[in-house]
Amino acid sequence: MRVLKQFAVAAVLFGFAAGGVKADTVKVGVIGQFSGPYAQAGKQLRESIEVYVAQHGAKAGSHDIEFVYKDIGGSNPALAKSLAEQLIVKDRVSILTGFYLSPEATAVASVINETKTPSVLSVSSAPQLMRMSPYFVRAGENIWQPAYAQADFASESGKRKAYIAVADYAPGHEVQEAFTRRFTEKGGSIVGEDRIPLNTVDFAAFAERIANAAPDVIITFLPNGAPSVGFFNALAAHGLTKSTMIIGIAETDDPDLHLYGPDIAGVYSAIFYAASLKNPENEAFTKVVTEKFGADYRVGNNNISPYDGIHLIYRMVEAQTDGPFNPDTAMAAVKGFAWNSPSGPKRIDPQTREMNHNMYIRQVQNVNGRLQNVVVKTYEMVGNPWAEAHPQ
Repeated sequence: MRVLKQFAVAAVLFGFAAGGVKADTVKVGVIGQFSGPYAQAGKQLRESIEVYVAQHGAKAGSHDIEFVYKDIGGSNPALAKSLAEQLIVKDRVSILTGFYLSPEATAVASVINETKTPSVLSVSSAPQLMRMSPYFVRAGENIWQPAYAQADFASESGKRKAYIAVADYAPGHEVQEAFTRRFTEKGGSIVGEDRIPLNTVDFAAFAERIANAAPDVIITFLPNGAPSVGFFNALAAHGLTKSTMIIGIAETDDPDLHLYGPDIAGVYSAIFYAASLKNPENEAFTKVVTEKFGADYRVGNNNISPYDGIHLIYRMVEAQTDGPFNPDTAMAAVKGFAWNSPSGPKRIDPQTREMNHNMYIRQVQNVNGRLQNVVVKTYEMVGNPWAEAHPQ
């Protein structure tokens, strides 16, 4: 960090402090997975920014906005920190966004604290992040929010015996803790638990253990793509996708449904968005998406939270007056901010900087010969259950 300080001091001396680019231009650094195993998420991040700019232009208030992209290429917290330093010191960005995986945001916290750089978390969902820096604001979900929705829906559906299968990394552990807390409060019990290593390719043993435990509901959280497809295929091989209620989080998001066979129909998920939502904002968003990327483009939650993140960034920039970018003015502008998103009503809690928003229970259904997620239940304006369970 000493090197970062030295560069920052030099930048100030030459009039190039972070945020000190021309008063009418604000640079935004975007750290994303534009290559590697999570490249689909990076693609959705970039495309969502393009859609927002197409709708709203590249200007907020009296300031032009310029995006500077950096590719992290995979799960690499050390590189995320290095890229943040480069963006702030060399590229002179005033705001950071991106951060698909929570470990990346964790690694960057010390940098943004030292430089006072507002950072909008487009996807990272670990609940502890917001306490790591007063300059973080969340555009997506706190992972406890959908986990509580999973528990509520399972309980309301009369389920009493749950098996939890989650990816073996921090967000998976949080889902496990949150669901267990909420489900047992409501009288349910946990009959089995698995933490599945991220490098797993053969899920047969996990599916067999689940089948032998005979739960009446299976709770899952795995990364999108190949891990989720492999796991659900293993469940289907044991007949579990047809015999047992399954409630995931984002494993069966619409952009990935083409990867699954017909046995995925009937599976539930809990998340803050569904492409099938009928509201003016979602209709306007999908119209621009179709115009830019074609009628076959399928929108998912990894499109919407980055899109909402850019909305927050425009709000930060609009609040600026002439002169150097003021990070505290930017943060004040989004605390308590409320608006209507393609995913429904949104509000940034002024104390925690967490997103308050709807959680939707979706079910994969065959609609006119095409699999899609259909909303069957809405939990309105969900707050921050993790903070309630972990008071400071």
